[in-house]
Amino acid sequence: MNRLGRREAIRRGARLAGGLAVAAPLTRLIGGGTVGASGGLTPVPYQLSWLPTVEHCGTYISISDGTFESLGLEVTPIPGGPTTQNAAIVVGGQALVGGDGAESIASARVEGAPVKIFGARLQKNPMCVMSLAESPITTPEDLVGRTIGVAQGNQPSWDVFLQIVGIDPGDVNVVPVQFDPSPTANGEVDGQVVFSINEPAQLLVQGIQTTTLLFADHGFSIFAGCYFATEDTIANEFDTLVNFLAGERAGFTANLAAPELGRDLTVDVYGADLDLDPEQQLYQSQALASVMVTPTTTEHGLLWMSDDEIAANIETLAIAGVEVDTDLFTTEVLAALPPAPITSVPGSSVPGSSVPGTSTP
Repeated sequence: MNRLGRREAIRRGARLAGGLAVAAPLTRLIGGGTVGASGGLTPVPYQLSWLPTVEHCGTYISISDGTFESLGLEVTPIPGGPTTQNAAIVVGGQALVGGDGAESIASARVEGAPVKIFGARLQKNPMCVMSLAESPITTPEDLVGRTIGVAQGNQPSWDVFLQIVGIDPGDVNVVPVQFDPSPTANGEVDGQVVFSINEPAQLLVQGIQTTTLLFADHGFSIFAGCYFATEDTIANEFDTLVNFLAGERAGFTANLAAPELGRDLTVDVYGADLDLDPEQQLYQSQALASVMVTPTTTEHGLLWMSDDEIAANIETLAIAGVEVDTDLFTTEVLAALPPAPITSVPGSSVPGSSVPGTSTP
């Protein structure tokens, strides 16, 4: 489903989100060097981790308001999907930067792909068990004796989660489902393994309230929406990656303050061909804070990866059967960014859903 939607730029004057300022006629870049007013932008094809939904709205914002341009970059988002081989696209040179879950990037590295993660958009993995608010599943123990719908693509994460929380798989009745949340809405299952920032919003627009049991609140530490590149790119185009992360951080910071900004760009421009529901995309835009903002990112800025969190990722990946070490990650690109603490985040919970442990600190 490589449909990108209309590519109109929505200009927002000379304002840049996140405290960056546009200088004219010459802009000094965060990562070093300058770009002249006449152009000379560095192309950055960016392979998205998924379809062009609101999950990637920070990218859209920084393209549309001129942030990336002021940083000397011409960023082109490339839509992904369930069959996209993101690591192969980056290693093959079709994209300079890729987005994907840490487990997929780790698996590619184990298989010989020279890739590294240099930032993490979704600090708390959004994988969860969604249940109806009228019959909620709020603890791992609540899963025992229940019927849970698990899509084939979510089965590995489900298996790891049960192992972490010490629930015998035989104590839960698992039935195969697709990614459509209707089995939960129709009462066919007691709960369903989904992304907390996606399916609960799909039901909310139907007036259905849900509760989510977030895997990340119970030891499932795998970054989602990671930024990765080849080792060669990190070594030789370091400044480009620094400026790219600066633009990403600025865009998502702007969206935390005004979630409708990312919703509008997603629905009207970048995901226009997907016929997205505006209300649903707004809920999802608001829900991003629940998995992006943590004590770590509050102190250091969005996308940050602490040593402790990297260690926790490595430990969880080992449980999943993917043996990697700290070489999978580099924090050098993040360390080159200016400090960007988060002081307040409106709407930091998942709308229409009770999500234990996801409030903004």
